[in-house]
Amino acid sequence: MLMTKQATMNTLNTETTENTDYQLWVKRSGYLTLTIALTILLLKFSAVLATNSSSVLASFTDASMDLLVSVLNFAVLRYALRPADDNHGFGHGKAEAVMALLQSAFLTGAAVLLLTQAFSRLHQTEAVQQLEFGMGITLLCALLTLTLVLAQRWIIKRTGSLAVKADLLHYRSDLLMNLLVIAALFFASQNFVWVDNLVAILICGYLLYSAYELAREALQHLLDQQLPQEQLLRIEQALLTQPHVLAVEQLKTRQAGPDVFIQLRLVLQDDLSLLAAHAIVDQAEQQLMALYTQAEVIIHAEPYSESELKHKTIQSAE
Repeated sequence: MLMTKQATMNTLNTETTENTDYQLWVKRSGYLTLTIALTILLLKFSAVLATNSSSVLASFTDASMDLLVSVLNFAVLRYALRPADDNHGFGHGKAEAVMALLQSAFLTGAAVLLLTQAFSRLHQTEAVQQLEFGMGITLLCALLTLTLVLAQRWIIKRTGSLAVKADLLHYRSDLLMNLLVIAALFFASQNFVWVDNLVAILICGYLLYSAYELAREALQHLLDQQLPQEQLLRIEQALLTQPHVLAVEQLKTRQAGPDVFIQLRLVLQDDLSLLAAHAIVDQAEQQLMALYTQAEVIIHAEPYSESELKHKTIQSAE
């Protein structure tokens, strides 16, 4: 069995640089998110006190959850970015998925509580106060949120961090939420107070949907789901370009944070020497490291005479 090593110093240096870059931008995202989330929370709290609006209260509750989650994310990311150690040979990347699952639970609980309150106030006609102040504060929050969303999208393109994706999901929904709140306050100013409560219900529905999507993706990571089919095909196609490689068998993949783990059997011609087979496996490793800069790869060189491919060929002939 041929186990992978870091084939060349160039590959090692590239991996180290990519990992440092990942940590740098994820930490910057954490600092930026905490700063903006705290600012938005204080602004929305002042709007809640001034307006007595259900939709503003729903938006404030969401902002409170966002700040709590951002603080937890920041703490978890510091742990998730630690390198592998004696007790965690595959690293700590799954901590991101655990945090995302907890975020989903927080979102669900907050949404259910708000939904109950919004339905209870749906037929009430309590006046919404200081509407212009509420709309101004909400517009300012929307601009701050837009700034954060654009920054997080750029960071995700560089890192692919699940924790930053989870944050982006909240704040992207906040953009729509802030616009809905502004609309609700406008209708309340025209004596359509029920619209304010209806918007609160819509916000709760979106929060529940977001929680479901977040939990689904987190569970995929925690349960070691394979990489998407198109990526599996790309891995196979890259390896099959190697001379003397007849097939790729038992391809198994998973992802934990930024790290991708790949395990497979490479079917080679029977007449190859051990040295030649080793060289082919080394080249295959380098190909996969080019596709995934933070990959850990295990390749078993399988002679054709012992492979599943041969058995399938014999069965087809029979």
